[in-house]
Amino acid sequence: MRQITHPLEVFFRAAGLFGLFGLLPFAAADTPATHDFVAKVDAIFQKWNRPDVPGCVLGIEPEAGSRLFRVYGSADLEHEAVIGANTVFEAGSVAKQFTAASVLMLVENGHVKFDDDVRKYIPELPDYGTTITIAQLLGHTSGLRDWEGVADIAGWPRTTRFYAQNDVLEIAARQRSLNFRPGTEYSYSNTGYVLLAIIVERVSGQSLAAFSRENLFEPLDLVHTHWRDDFRSVVKGRAVAYEADSNGYHQFMPLDDVIGSGGLLTTAGDLLTWNHALDAGTLGRFVTTELQRESKLADGRTIPYARGLEISSKEGFREIWHDGETAGYRAFLARYPDQNVSIALLCNAGEEVDAAALGGKVADLLLPATSAHSHASPEGATLPARQLLAPYAGTYFSVRTAIQMRLEVKDGGLQRVSNGDKFYPVAPGKFKDLDSTVTFRGYDRFVRDFDNGRRAEFQRVHAWHPRPEELSSLAGSYRSEEALVTYDVSAVGGHLLIAQDDRRWHAVTLDLLSVDTFSTPNAAYRFVRNANGKVVSLEIGNLGVYDLSFRRMSH
Repeated sequence: MRQITHPLEVFFRAAGLFGLFGLLPFAAADTPATHDFVAKVDAIFQKWNRPDVPGCVLGIEPEAGSRLFRVYGSADLEHEAVIGANTVFEAGSVAKQFTAASVLMLVENGHVKFDDDVRKYIPELPDYGTTITIAQLLGHTSGLRDWEGVADIAGWPRTTRFYAQNDVLEIAARQRSLNFRPGTEYSYSNTGYVLLAIIVERVSGQSLAAFSRENLFEPLDLVHTHWRDDFRSVVKGRAVAYEADSNGYHQFMPLDDVIGSGGLLTTAGDLLTWNHALDAGTLGRFVTTELQRESKLADGRTIPYARGLEISSKEGFREIWHDGETAGYRAFLARYPDQNVSIALLCNAGEEVDAAALGGKVADLLLPATSAHSHASPEGATLPARQLLAPYAGTYFSVRTAIQMRLEVKDGGLQRVSNGDKFYPVAPGKFKDLDSTVTFRGYDRFVRDFDNGRRAEFQRVHAWHPRPEELSSLAGSYRSEEALVTYDVSAVGGHLLIAQDDRRWHAVTLDLLSVDTFSTPNAAYRFVRNANGKVVSLEIGNLGVYDLSFRRMSH
């Protein structure tokens, strides 16, 4: 582990911040207890504590004016440039709180209202017969399809071609349907935050970069922070992002100029300064309060997503946080205001890093010890006999996204085999785990309502062994004007294959789930029949896009 200065006095000297790492029970920088803490932190990041791999920079502010930075790995493998405290990374969706703060400044000044119809500022969007508000964009309750999910279905995911703000606007404007009626559910949508960035520009008359610089970055002395609105720009001190495969590391950099939902270039120190400003109310009471105001659904439920921030509890402590990923960059930013603790983590090692999990481990070291969270059944719950639970066991799949859940009876409840999640009975046909409620409709279907407002419907996997002619009846060409792509479906050797009509050489085999329903690792494919049983369309869905319809053109 490289030390920037004294092993336990790593601070932003350039910003005038210098002091001892002084979180109790660590009374002084050189006490055994402090060395023990740092050793535990380094152990968490041991995998990246080498100069020949990408890595991370971790910033900790355990109390106002006192900061510790730990650095691991390389910022640039080609040039053997190590990561430092001031290395610039991209923060992924951590950027959303900066976009939200910009919008809130416009609201505070009377230029925008929370209940304004988005089409007032972006008339390019279709009229869905219901209003989508600014507040719903901020809280991911708009129902707008995620543009990245549409791009995935179109065959051009991010990093495979160039996208700009206008491209995202055009994708949004082509969508004729919503995932759900605005305000009734939660579904994370990068589309909403790109549209918010466009609204800031249209209302203020400034680019988001200029507005943020003038109202956020310069006033708060975020000296290394700016938007990546030109991915080709030279950024001094920037870490290169990577991904790994069996042949080693490869560069994996953003290939677009899309900002608002992401695209923020920053440092761990600047993020700690931002967190401190929010704790101190430097941006004013209105922006600080409204940024942390949790969203409400139409049925009155409050969900933990606020405005670019997640509001949650970690072992009983209030936690305000967000994570992010863009290409090979990963980020986690959290603060625990009641303990005056702040954590910023930025990494460039792609999927090798789970930034939220790593940041959570650091938080566990910083927060006072509490009793372990109980995973026992809810208090007062009556555990039914095993034979009464047995009919609920089996394999189910999401009708929207093809995510599968295999449930087995265990310890008086249902357990998900893949990850051990426990669902305990609270009423006939109703089960709860730590963050959701599962309600069965008979024994073959259930709805999973998450505490964050997301809803997923599942149905039991029933074995289907189609005859060759049944598979052949699904073959044909299917076209979506919303994704601007045509797919060719063919039946070959007892399997169903799908390929873009201009890339037939890149056919993918669809995995059979149930009658007329197939999947790939990231999407669901459902063939739709008319009243006469004839296949007329194909619906494709993923986490951010529900039921994108493809009209059958030929067969």
